[in-house]
Amino acid sequence: MSGTLFIAGGATTHHFGRILEALIHAAGGVQNKFALVVTASGDGPDELHREYQKDFEKAGVSPENVVLVPLYDPSVVDERGFNALHGDHECLPEVLKDVKGVWFTGGDQYYTAKCFIHEDGTPTRALELLHEIYRSGGAIGGSSAGAAIMSRVMIGAGTNRSVLGRETLFSYDTYPALLEEDPDISPLIISQGLGFFPHGVVDQHFDKRPRLLRLIETCMLNKDNERIGYAVSEDTCLVYHADGRITVIGAGAVYVVDCRKAERSAPGCYRGVMLHAIQEGDSYHIENELLTLAGDDSERGEIGIVPDYYAGGVIDHPGFDRFIDINLLRSKKQYMPVDEASGRVYARGVDVTDIDGTDWAVVFRYLRGDDTRGYRRCIASFVNVGLETKAVTIQL
Repeated sequence: MSGTLFIAGGATTHHFGRILEALIHAAGGVQNKFALVVTASGDGPDELHREYQKDFEKAGVSPENVVLVPLYDPSVVDERGFNALHGDHECLPEVLKDVKGVWFTGGDQYYTAKCFIHEDGTPTRALELLHEIYRSGGAIGGSSAGAAIMSRVMIGAGTNRSVLGRETLFSYDTYPALLEEDPDISPLIISQGLGFFPHGVVDQHFDKRPRLLRLIETCMLNKDNERIGYAVSEDTCLVYHADGRITVIGAGAVYVVDCRKAERSAPGCYRGVMLHAIQEGDSYHIENELLTLAGDDSERGEIGIVPDYYAGGVIDHPGFDRFIDINLLRSKKQYMPVDEASGRVYARGVDVTDIDGTDWAVVFRYLRGDDTRGYRRCIASFVNVGLETKAVTIQL
């Protein structure tokens, strides 16, 4: 038996109440005990605890049944003057006794990893207890940094610009020095997460921040051979059920970035990536790779000529969903260019960025085949969209 994971993309402005109610239900109900892990959040653990107690109380859980796990940034102590500092502290088994649900807050996942994982990569006693809660049918959830820690391979820092302009790091060894330097572009850091989600790499804040290239690069380079990324939009939650299904709560999408057949020729240059996106009402069964879409665009008909390039055309661009809907899903095939290698038609987007005074253009080619389908409400859901990217320097 296993429990349920709630992996939220951050900025849960409008839908946190629904996400929390679902987590409480999955954990067995409002009469149970819940733990709050604020390790990533920095100062004010007690204030944050009280705020979350109010949220749980609105959902029917008594404040005394929402306990604070006393693991914080090493510079922080709570109102008692205490910080357990590490997941092997003798007080933690008693804190986590009878807990059925856990919520990890946002902040910086570095601190969470440092508290719950030994330097040799083995779990602390506290992490072992959290996994026991999950395996016994409990619910584990988190938002932003609290989502990043869910997978075994964890993205510690970085953006698309990191992929193009910095060397990728495979540990947190130099991270404290980087925090002191506060560089304009942090490197992509691939490290070890807490390992609750067993099927790939988790990313978050995905439709508001430039992170598509960093997720693909992580899938291509990580040493654990995790080749699929699961990326969650803001104000949105990926719910991973015990039967292997993923469903969605919230306003945005969950993106599945499948790099199992992908090729990498250089940073930012990839072929053979396959993209899927689901929104609330859709589902994805991981084991049999069955995507079920709630909508159908067949009645909307096709449209005519599309532009050669679309400015933006990448997931963090505000026009991305419209671009996918109009320029890829519903364009007439006779008006679209054809990829010679695959025979698929495609639509192109381009994004331009500056890195250390050099201008870069990243061209995104989205490919449609006979098995591609999708629909759009406020956002787009789609299945089997191919992706190729090429990053080049440009002279302006």
